[in-house]
Amino acid sequence: MQEKHPPFSVIGIVITGVVLTLLNFIPEALAQAPSVLNISPLNFEITINPGESISDVVKVSNLGDYPIQVKMEAEDFTSAGESGEVVVKEELNTTYSLAKWITVTPETIELEPHSQTLVSFAISVPVEGEPGGHYGTILASITGGGVPGGAMVVQKVGSLLLVQVAGETKELLWVKEFKAPYFSEYGPIQLTTRLENQGTVHLKPRGFVSITNLFGKEVANLPIDQKNILPQSIRTINATWNKHLLFGKYTATLAAIYGFSNEPLSAVISFWVVPWKILGASILILLVLGIFLYKTRKRWKLALKILVKGESLIKEEPKKAG
Repeated sequence: MQEKHPPFSVIGIVITGVVLTLLNFIPEALAQAPSVLNISPLNFEITINPGESISDVVKVSNLGDYPIQVKMEAEDFTSAGESGEVVVKEELNTTYSLAKWITVTPETIELEPHSQTLVSFAISVPVEGEPGGHYGTILASITGGGVPGGAMVVQKVGSLLLVQVAGETKELLWVKEFKAPYFSEYGPIQLTTRLENQGTVHLKPRGFVSITNLFGKEVANLPIDQKNILPQSIRTINATWNKHLLFGKYTATLAAIYGFSNEPLSAVISFWVVPWKILGASILILLVLGIFLYKTRKRWKLALKILVKGESLIKEEPKKAG
């Protein structure tokens, strides 16, 4: 008697299910791996003269339950995207490179569980160092240790260095775009400003967005977030008007300044907010009510006459002679 085997399609489904389960489990387990390496502060803003040196420290911490080995190094970074993201690159011989001027001591450290240590770094700008912005990061990365017998999750954390070398620089920031939804039914309203830095140093604009209604009355004043904008990059800065029920046409005016000489930035846009569903329902109700009143106008007139003059609508029948 032949032994029965499950159909091939059934076996395939079972194997596929097991594989998919494993594939789903592994990334989830890695995603849930806790971050044990920490560095602070997260950024430095430094001004230095050509031919000078400056030194400082970063604090590197092991937040985990096992000892780790950490490598310290310096690399350059550039802007990536318009939301403030940066991408770390190896040392480049470019206008904005900083890593070539940085030394880190020590280059390797061992950290016991829940411990921390200070790592020194120095920036030495040569006499011929080009004035303007230079951007680097002090990177800490795990090279060994961790959970015994377990897979080591490589982690890198960094402290950003925004350095301005004194000298002749170019500060040029302009509004590439200032916008809001032209038509909205309700708030909140998000106003988006895209600023482009065409200069040679990082800039941090400061100012506000003023909103006025149809009659020119100011109804809101929103400060803009002060964010660094690297040279030759664009950054998006949002301001939100957190009000729900609005009606009519509004005008938003951007007023800001930037740089050492407080150069002005300005832009103006208009937008509409009309709760058309509520407005449409109200008009429909009024229309139905108007039609009803028009159709019953004679009855309303008679009722009003009774109310005002006290006249009776029921005529008494004449009495018959006896």
